[in-house]
Amino acid sequence: MSAIDWKDEHKVNVVEIDRQHQRILELVNQLHQLIDACVEKKELLRNLIVLVEYTRMHFSTEEKLMKQHNFPGRLIHQKEHRTLLKHLDSLIASVSNGNSPTIYSDYDVSSDWAILHILEYDRSLGAFLNSQNIF
Repeated sequence: MSAIDWKDEHKVNVVEIDRQHQRILELVNQLHQLIDACVEKKELLRNLIVLVEYTRMHFSTEEKLMKQHNFPGRLIHQKEHRTLLKHLDSLIASVSNGNSPTIYSDYDVSSDWAILHILEYDRSLGAFLNSQNIF
């Protein structure tokens, strides 16, 4: 069972961003499955690092588009990216230090941040980019 499923309401109608969002949700779901399976911390850490690195790349894509098209909410959006990355980096540090977070604590945020960020930040970016004929 997936922690989160991709739904039409998550689309921002920019193909590149939507594809990346789908991949992030896949990685989050994999992470939740690994936690459920009680895998070794090394495997959990490897998968968490993949999620964080992919998220960094995704944020870079968004920030490039924001700058290129003079998105008016760029600074606030970038600040949110930095906050989310700090949180994800702290999860890596926690697992690296031997902690075993559960789905119901730290990792719950991993699914929540993805959806909340899409709905609260990325949809407005998508609408703006669509108004600039970026789809």
